Amino acid sequence: MGIEATLETLERDPVFDIEVARFKSKDGAITLLLELPKDLRDLTNLKKGSKVLIDLGEEANGDLVMKGMVYKVDEGEKRIEVSFHGLWLRMSYKKNPFDLEEGKEVYLVMKLLK
Repeated sequence: MGIEATLETLERDPVFDIEVARFKSKDGAITLLLELPKDLRDLTNLKKGSKVLIDLGEEANGDLVMKGMVYKVDEGEKRIEVSFHGLWLRMSYKKNPFDLEEGKEVYLVMKLLK
């Protein structure tokens, strides 16, 4: 399944040697901030305006795959945080699109859409 989203910004972090990508879902109900290894945009052709399909689950087949652990699920604040060996995904939502629980291993799978 997954979330269809658009890459709004992709910027280098001023302190750490990473890039921070901000995605917004097609319907505007979900925002994702994803920390990525530096120079990943060269490998994936990610750029502002790129359309992607993002999923968090047990499957690991896509253009970009990262394995991590669900760190926080806060239904009150409508926020999920996942750690990928020190890189973070922070997602805010109006309605939780994923069935995740804290401590669960999960794959982030991103497919580039044309």
